[in-house]
Amino acid sequence: MVSSVASTPAALTLRERAIATLLAYGLTNVQIAARLSISVRTVEMHRANVMRKLDARSRADVVRWALDRGLLR
Repeated sequence: MVSSVASTPAALTLRERAIATLLAYGLTNVQIAARLSISVRTVEMHRANVMRKLDARSRADVVRWALDRGLLR
């Protein structure tokens, strides 16, 4: 489960928030890399940081975090 303390908006950088949002929309690392013009390895690094900072165990935890913050339309 996503920790309420670790998931405060200030816990993630702007890039991490962008990647978390794209993950929540279901994009793959390759799709995110193409959309943001960064390498897949960079996406993987940011994704690992997001998962650690949110204490997320799965993509579903990231989706829940994004939904709670109104980041998905």
